[in-house]
Amino acid sequence: MPASRRIDKTASGKSISPVIVYDFALRCALRACMEQTHQRSDLRKDRSDRYSLHLGLGDRLSHWSEKFSDDTKPDKLTREIVQSLLRRLDDIKKGRDVSQPEYHDPRFVASVTHLRRSLQLYRYRPSGSINDLVAQFLKIAEGEVKRANTMTPASYDELDRFTKKFVGVLILALSEDTSSTTTTESVEKLRAWMFVQPSGQHSDIRSPVLSKSGNPPVYGSLEAFETNSMVKTVQHLFQVSEVEHNKRVKELHGLCTEPALLLDMKKCIHNVHNGQLFPGRLEDFPNQQVFDQWQQREVKQLTELIKSMMLLNPSLSTNGSDTESLSTGFRASFRNSVYNHDNDSGKSLEGPHTFIPADPRACFRLLMNMCIDYDTNVTPDLERAKTSVFSQQSDNLLRECWKTWRLSGSFRAILYLELVKTRYDENELDFECVKDALRALDKVIKESSIENWANKDREDLNLVMNGLVKTLCHALSEALEEYWKISPGWVDDVASTLNRVYDNSSYGHETTRPRLTLDQLHEIGAAVLRWRSIGQLQEDTENGGLLCLLALADKLTKELVSVTKRHSKIIIQGSFSVPGIVMGRQMPFFALEMENWAYLPEAKSAPIETTFQLYHKVLTLKRLYDQYGTNQKVSLFKVESWFLSHVRRWLKTTYESTPVWVENAIQQDQFVPMNTVLRSSSSIVDLFTVFHEAVNFIHNLQWPNEIQHCRFFTALSKVISMAIDHYTQILEEMIIEEIYSWIEQEPATSVTSAFLNKARLQLTRSRRMKKNNTVPEDFSPELCVKINDIEAARAQLDKLYSVMQVDDISQMMRGNDTPSIEKAEPKNYMYSIKIVSAEDLQPLDHNGLSDPYVIMEINGKQIARTRTAYETLNPRWDQVFDVWLTEKTVDVVAIVYDEDLIGADDECGGVWFKLSPEYYDDYQEHEIELNLHPQGKLKLRVSMEGEKDDIQFWFGRAFRTLRRAEEDSFTLIVDKMSRFIRHCLSKGTLDKVLHRDRSFFRFSRTIKVIDPGLQDCEDAIAPLLDYLERNLKILNDNLSETNLRQAVLNIWKDILITLESVLLPPLSEHLSEVKPLDDYEFHIVFKWLELLKVLFNGGEDEDAVPLEILENSHYYSLLAINAAYNLETEELMEMYNTALSNQAQMRMQGGRKADRSKSVYHSRHTARRERPERKKPSIDIPSSEAILRILRMRPGKHVREFLRTEFDKRNNPAPPSFLATTSLALSSPLPSPSPQLLAPPTST
Repeated sequence: MPASRRIDKTASGKSISPVIVYDFALRCALRACMEQTHQRSDLRKDRSDRYSLHLGLGDRLSHWSEKFSDDTKPDKLTREIVQSLLRRLDDIKKGRDVSQPEYHDPRFVASVTHLRRSLQLYRYRPSGSINDLVAQFLKIAEGEVKRANTMTPASYDELDRFTKKFVGVLILALSEDTSSTTTTESVEKLRAWMFVQPSGQHSDIRSPVLSKSGNPPVYGSLEAFETNSMVKTVQHLFQVSEVEHNKRVKELHGLCTEPALLLDMKKCIHNVHNGQLFPGRLEDFPNQQVFDQWQQREVKQLTELIKSMMLLNPSLSTNGSDTESLSTGFRASFRNSVYNHDNDSGKSLEGPHTFIPADPRACFRLLMNMCIDYDTNVTPDLERAKTSVFSQQSDNLLRECWKTWRLSGSFRAILYLELVKTRYDENELDFECVKDALRALDKVIKESSIENWANKDREDLNLVMNGLVKTLCHALSEALEEYWKISPGWVDDVASTLNRVYDNSSYGHETTRPRLTLDQLHEIGAAVLRWRSIGQLQEDTENGGLLCLLALADKLTKELVSVTKRHSKIIIQGSFSVPGIVMGRQMPFFALEMENWAYLPEAKSAPIETTFQLYHKVLTLKRLYDQYGTNQKVSLFKVESWFLSHVRRWLKTTYESTPVWVENAIQQDQFVPMNTVLRSSSSIVDLFTVFHEAVNFIHNLQWPNEIQHCRFFTALSKVISMAIDHYTQILEEMIIEEIYSWIEQEPATSVTSAFLNKARLQLTRSRRMKKNNTVPEDFSPELCVKINDIEAARAQLDKLYSVMQVDDISQMMRGNDTPSIEKAEPKNYMYSIKIVSAEDLQPLDHNGLSDPYVIMEINGKQIARTRTAYETLNPRWDQVFDVWLTEKTVDVVAIVYDEDLIGADDECGGVWFKLSPEYYDDYQEHEIELNLHPQGKLKLRVSMEGEKDDIQFWFGRAFRTLRRAEEDSFTLIVDKMSRFIRHCLSKGTLDKVLHRDRSFFRFSRTIKVIDPGLQDCEDAIAPLLDYLERNLKILNDNLSETNLRQAVLNIWKDILITLESVLLPPLSEHLSEVKPLDDYEFHIVFKWLELLKVLFNGGEDEDAVPLEILENSHYYSLLAINAAYNLETEELMEMYNTALSNQAQMRMQGGRKADRSKSVYHSRHTARRERPERKKPSIDIPSSEAILRILRMRPGKHVREFLRTEFDKRNNPAPPSFLATTSLALSSPLPSPSPQLLAPPTST
């Protein structure tokens, strides 16, 4: 007899003879044949056909479930499958499909009709699986066959035939109608079942083998035993000749009887109760409870088998030879336990049992080995299920043996997995067989928990699982040598299996965690070889290999993206993945290439655009590595060190290019509104488009270091701030050039200006002033658009503030501000001082005006001098001086002089202030207003040169620049109109209205009593009204609503100041030579006021500036002059004291309430509306300053003394009382840090 190619041994090392295994396997086959013979005899008594003691009719359904149930991926019914099957079954029912003979059989058609009716109820919401559907048809068909006749062997043939035809219909529905939603595995399972027989059904019963004479053998005869299919299977399996095999069958025919089997069963029960080694004892189990459970289950199964045998053969109960045989059976104590192989090598392996060998486990191992070899090498594939190793004949034989030999299901499942794994290692079986073995093991674990297994089975499970893990890891390692070709499905199956082993606690806690095994997978050399093929690129020596790196990164990205798409979801134990292994080997090579390039001299000057193309590809690789790389990642991608210098280079280039951006944007701008909604021009759009592109560039970097990312935005904010400064400066120069195009620019005079230079300026002054008579040029729409551009820049900057998330960046920078090394305190300080303008200066010339200029001194040394502004008390210089200081804090004196042609220049006023980092270390521009002594105000803008590494600093600087540019623009608009306004609203115009001659050679005016009417007053200022109407319309049509409102308010304010200057002389401590106006002149001034108010209000339509805005506090203070203009001197002095008291009381109460009317502005397109009459406030007494200006026109020594006294009080106020100080401290907020203004050390 040929032996199996594998030699199986007992635990003691003794080999198991195939002869013994053949003998006992043949005994089990004969026992099954004997039982079938007895069942055949019972068929004549209308008993059910039972083919085996262990295999009944219900095994058909259990066979189906075992072959096709998949616990992890059930083949569920879908709506598409049900609808397709309903159509095909309907064709069979109605006779449209007659392609098969069975479709004509009424029983098959009835079964199909019954099943179709059941499916019809659940066609929209199907439930269950394909397994359930076939099982349902099997039950329905069995009922139809039984209804036609009693169950005979031929009936079972019909039942199997009907079932196969239904399965064929189901295969067509799955493969042809629902192929897109059906897995190929489901169809293959069904096709495989078409070629096998149900479990427990033997071909010799359904289709009897003919005898030598050509007739069916007689059941129970020796010839029937010889021709039995299971007996033939044993012969073929062990390759025994026909003669020897029939001889051994004849020998065993008399030995393998039912009484012998009954005796074996009783011996097993006796051994179980008495703790014998076979079939098991307490020492074989982990504890008493598990042993008791096994004992109860084993005795119950054996008892039921004995009862079944006696029911089938009642004569067994009267057999008296059992006692003697039983007494001889006590030799079982010399046998081994099923779970213990400490066998004495001298004992026979046959033992005292008829059907059970001495070492059942070793014999079953050899038998299963031989079945696998035979089925894989000899049995055709059609006789084997696709997912199983065994043929149906081998499976039936093994089932008879392991149940007869009292072997546990856990042992059989572990052995099956072990043998399959061994053959998988030798490439004899594929991975589907391993999966089938694991499914069989899972099924056993569900039936009986591992905690209830015998100790030996648990140990074997751990050994097999550890071996399986090593096998699968080795298979993965070999497959990964060509990872770009590996099938994702196969890797997924292997990974899923490994995860099941690791994560399923049912496999035992002793399973070794294969940390080292998995780590070995990372040492594959395929990734290295693949890198070499990827890295074979042409060198780029010009840019240090930049283009080579760019192409390399591109190829590597495509390679890794392809790997991740194929294998990204396959992860073992959260650490192992195919992409992770590949990246773990290839990424270090790429990082080394990047490291070498980054430190080359050529890399420092590489093209910025190409460099950042490489950066984005490197960032993509870094994301892939972070997402799919190994858990124990090394910091390979040093993006900060590779590209930080290039980002700084880009920021520097951007900073240097900013002036060009600004100038190009302005040069290409026609200063035409973009549309009616946005009244700004294209330069703003162009400029901020560049800003947003720069911001998006930094955003898209997605820089890994958050703090450095914030610093990039901080540096960019400096670029934006400087660009805003440059843009605003150019626009201001253009606005100034247009505003003062009619004025000849005067050169600034230095300290050493000669007398002749002064004389030239004084003599040419009269020619320039003649130009006051001419009407100024109208404002251009382009001027308005430029002012709108400044406003639009502020709005766009506010949006950019939000886009850049300036507040969040500033907060993060402050929260992560690491203490830096103390810097040496600077020894030099540079200040930028802009002398802007002055107001209410002393009138020192005979015409009631002055020719002011400003000088600044430090320690008696002059550091700055402005040009001279002629014949004005409200001059504007807008001159900037840079001052370098070596001292930290200095006192500066600013003195305003009145330039005279003859003699020394007179002082108009002076003031002291400090320059110190204490006040200006924020490096912002501070606008300060200094009170001159004895009167007037001087406006300066002071800043200390320097900068802060703070994004809010740069944005704040840009916002202030734009805001001040807007204010200056409105001031320039008023300056352009102011000269003509003062010319038209002057005493000269009053004389013309009253027909009075103010001749140079006459010392008194010609007195003519003329009372001019309203039309006369209007005609006198008609040029001004026409000029205002034209220019207000230009402003209205071209300025934005906000800018229009501010411009009109400034013009209206200048008109009120001009009318006030006609009524009153400037404020001074000296008596004025100006005479008060008479009643006619006085009334004309107020008629002009009303005419101008009507013009600004919009005339009869009143659709321009609302009266609430025009009739402001300044307007009412002008009306209040009427109440005091003609009072007696003493009454004026009393009124002055009353006004001072009222003003002091208002200061104690917190000052004048805010004028809320300024927050309301009438839209340019608003129609006239009916408004309720507004109650006009009562005309109050004039202010104290207005009263002093009236007193200047009154003669008398006591007036002169009163003026001098009051000015001394104003310039040197007494300290406030304790009550007043406390009240002010409680009611006023604390002052913000500002320059300390000092009184002059000596009177000037």
